[in-house]
Amino acid sequence: MKLFYSNGSPFARKVRIVLIEKGLVFESDISDGGRPIDEAPAPTLAIPVLEDGDLRLWESDVIVDYLMRTYPQATQPAGDLPLMPGLTRPDQHWHDMMTLATISTCGNSIVNLRAMQGDGITPDNSDYMDRQKTRAERCLDWLEMRVTPEGFAAGWFSVMDIAFICVMSYCEGRDVMPWRGRPRLEALYDGSQSRPSVAATPIPWRAPTPPRYMVERRPVA
Repeated sequence: MKLFYSNGSPFARKVRIVLIEKGLVFESDISDGGRPIDEAPAPTLAIPVLEDGDLRLWESDVIVDYLMRTYPQATQPAGDLPLMPGLTRPDQHWHDMMTLATISTCGNSIVNLRAMQGDGITPDNSDYMDRQKTRAERCLDWLEMRVTPEGFAAGWFSVMDIAFICVMSYCEGRDVMPWRGRPRLEALYDGSQSRPSVAATPIPWRAPTPPRYMVERRPVA
């Protein structure tokens, strides 16, 4: 099994946490700072990408769903909530899918905000980026109303919890936008940091230097 990823990707980190929770051994193909287009492992030009034998999968929730269905075992750290055995709870499928979708939308907006900062495009000078920031804030407000003291699925350490933790770790590590002041979400985030799978996959606090092919500009003829 091989996982293509970067250490700074919150979406790849979600997959890495699930792999660790399940005790699955995998080879890492890491490209921090970007990968040349002609070397991209998927047509989406994005990571994570998982290879398992002859099967190649991309998009984090697709990969996690595959891992949940194909490898049902999980290792439970002593004293911690068990990993939820599926992407969603069967009796709460659509509720959980909406939570996952909202976390994903929030994450995409936060990553977009960070990506545009390098070009000087911010919510202060771009209506589109201001909308991205507002969308992330609205998603967080919605999630704050739905999270329980035990996370998004009481009694479990869920993929929803993992996805949220990864997105907000990226948000704080990259100093994208303030998000705290939502006490239930803060409790979920702060309470998860000592879990072994979370502690083993920190997102770097400083973005890696982009490779030359990403920063070079051809002179205008």
